[in-house]
Amino acid sequence: MISRPHHHHHLGMHATRLAEDLQREIWGFAQAVMDAEGDHCANNRMTYWKSRLAVSIQHAKSRGMAPEEMAHQSELSLNRSQGSRYPTSQSLFQIESYLRQQGVPARLKAGLHSPVSFSSRNS
Repeated sequence: MISRPHHHHHLGMHATRLAEDLQREIWGFAQAVMDAEGDHCANNRMTYWKSRLAVSIQHAKSRGMAPEEMAHQSELSLNRSQGSRYPTSQSLFQIESYLRQQGVPARLKAGLHSPVSFSSRNS
C-alpha cells in the first residue's frame, strides 16, 4: 500500500536515470571507438561496449524514451568534456553509424567540445 502513492514520482526519476545510464554507455563506447582507432587490439572492448550500449538503448526504448531523446542524450554525452579526449570525425562517424543501426537518429558533429553549441534542432 505504501509503495503505490509515490509510483508516479518514479517516472521522472527513471527518465533521469535512463538518460544518465545512456550517456555513460555512449561515452564508454566512444572511448572504445577512439582506442580502436589508435590501436586495433581493442576489439574485445569494442564488442563489450557495443553490447552494453545496445542493451541500454533497448532498455530506454522499453521504458518509452523516444529515439529523438536518445539521440539528444548521445549528443549531450559527447558534448560534455569527460577528460581531455574528444572523438575525431572518424570516431563520431562510427558512433553515429552504430547508433543509427540501433534506431537512434543521432547527428554527431566534430568540434562539439567547443563552448559554442553548433547543434541546431531545426536543421
